Amino acid sequence: MSEIAVRKPVLERPQSSGPRPCGEDAGLHGVDRPGVAWDWMRQTGQAPSGADWVRPQVAEAWARCIDEHALTPGVELAPRLREADAPAMEATISPAAAHLAEAAYDLRALLGDAEVALLLTDPDATLIQFFDHGLEMSAGWPMTRVGADWSEAAIGNTGVGAACLLREPAAFDGKEHFNRALHRFATAGCPILGPDGRICAIIGLISARRDSARLMLGCLKIARRVMEASLFEHLVSDGYLLRLRASAFGDPGGRYAAGGRVFVAADGRIQGVDRIGRELLEAAAAGALIGEDVGAAIGVELSALKAASDDARAVPVKGRGARLLIADVHRAPRRDASSAAASSAGCGAELAELRACDAEWRDGVLETALRKASGLQERNIPILITGESGVGKDHLVRRLHAIGPRKDRPLVAINCAAIPRELIESELFGYEGGSFTGARAKGKPGKFVEADKGILFLDEIGDMAADLQATLLRVLDSSEVVPIGSSKPIRVDVRVVAATNRSLPEMVQKGTFRRDLYYRLNGVQLWLPPLRERPDRLRLLAHLFRIEQEQLGVAEAHSFADEVWRVFLQHPWPGNIREARNVLRSSIAVARERIIRIEDLPVDFMQELNVDSRRQLDASLLGEHRLEESGETSLDLSDWEARAVRFALASSNGNIAKAARSLGITRATLYHKMARYGLQSDRRIISKR
Repeated sequence: MSEIAVRKPVLERPQSSGPRPCGEDAGLHGVDRPGVAWDWMRQTGQAPSGADWVRPQVAEAWARCIDEHALTPGVELAPRLREADAPAMEATISPAAAHLAEAAYDLRALLGDAEVALLLTDPDATLIQFFDHGLEMSAGWPMTRVGADWSEAAIGNTGVGAACLLREPAAFDGKEHFNRALHRFATAGCPILGPDGRICAIIGLISARRDSARLMLGCLKIARRVMEASLFEHLVSDGYLLRLRASAFGDPGGRYAAGGRVFVAADGRIQGVDRIGRELLEAAAAGALIGEDVGAAIGVELSALKAASDDARAVPVKGRGARLLIADVHRAPRRDASSAAASSAGCGAELAELRACDAEWRDGVLETALRKASGLQERNIPILITGESGVGKDHLVRRLHAIGPRKDRPLVAINCAAIPRELIESELFGYEGGSFTGARAKGKPGKFVEADKGILFLDEIGDMAADLQATLLRVLDSSEVVPIGSSKPIRVDVRVVAATNRSLPEMVQKGTFRRDLYYRLNGVQLWLPPLRERPDRLRLLAHLFRIEQEQLGVAEAHSFADEVWRVFLQHPWPGNIREARNVLRSSIAVARERIIRIEDLPVDFMQELNVDSRRQLDASLLGEHRLEESGETSLDLSDWEARAVRFALASSNGNIAKAARSLGITRATLYHKMARYGLQSDRRIISKR
């Protein structure tokens, strides 16, 4: 085996290079040597450059980490959290990145059970979205938190950091990572370019299979093409969209059958070119065409584009090479700029501006789901809504009903988990009078009959008993129900929408959910992300906060302190939107000042923070700013205990049983502590300051 080559000077191989790494530690080079090279780098502090040890891309990345980024080899690097602007992070996300974040939801659904994590960063490699899809990474891992710095200068080489730095796809396996904390993963990253050729975001994948980087990179290149096409269509406005294609003579291999895109603004200037368009026009970069007059750049005058658009015909295009090109011309109407303004109005703004632009907020996640569902109800395609408890599945169903063709017909909802197993059949299908003990004399029609000509919403379908699943399948296939105690079927016309917070594919594998019923309900699946994974969660919380104040009739508008926004950003939100509304309502009721601070938040809500987040928020949780204002220099244990009891009483609105549960003590113990600290149990006196 040859000696390791180093960049400067050439050193001899160390006497002890450690054991040979196992096969799964092999890099993309296909040789079991990255682990030995990494150990050598850790011992010597220098990056190897021999191609026999690591791929050139890896050696170059390691050299940058040591020479340019001054990172120490052999340590576990934790990312910086760009928390100075964390509360207003969402206000700084560009409209393009916001659209890509919405598109990532659809991409996440395609991952299935791949056991990978999907992430999206801004052009500076700051994490704005993270989907842990089956990889089961720790929620407290600093790299998974929104605001984490994934740049190469912060955590060493990763697929994401290298893609951001080099502006090209990159991937690393196992010990090809400079950072020891990433040795058990493979990472891949791919830059997403906007119409003007600038990086709008970086999309990445992480896998626990350390030999999967090459495969992930191929998947990301496919995803990049889809996302860039979606972004192109989303951003163009007021001009002409040219879809380029090579003629059969100019493209004998069919390489450019999909065609490229060029956007020409109303003033005749080229404002956008996609990747295939640049290849067809043989432009080295988008910047070579952006801003140029369309006639001078591709040989088609603006008047010819207008005429071609009106007549729905193609026009010849002059490329910079000898390839023959044809362009189909489409008019790109002017888009309403209000949504883009809403996304960018807060750029560089502080929290006050984030709250001020709340009136223009729109739920992009819900709108994406509604767009996917449009037209499905007319074609009687069943819809299955998935997502954790509390993400708003019932709200989505109400919106679907309100905009659908059956909006004037009934919407009937039934929670399959809330009705006893013995009663759910009679609830769904009805019964004849006197058919069983306790039955009504006139019988009951059942939910299917009540929803005739309308929509039936089956919530928590995963909790339906196995024997009823067969009956439900028969009803869905035949569109006929037979009430209990009757032999005469009743014809019904019902559109079924089902929802669950459980993994139906896993239940199918375990045999607890019928496979045929699953495919019968899963015509189109709409997934709603948990609150912690939504890039717009601060804006959503600001929107809900305004609604709660209006419903509670608050005379003077409240606002949150910056540290509270920081808590909201870092919180895991296990109860999702349902939990958020309870927290907001409780904090409004408890707060005795216009500014809501951390001590006004429920105790059990704060206990849900992970250890790292609690450590970062210690200063706020311990109320150091309060101590400074009051002149106190220290608090003993009894002071902290008294404060905890007050918080528990405040968060439960004086409910002793609930406060005791949140503190993990009995009611008798809580009464004892209340007497010790002079706190009253009257619900009207929530806390004593």
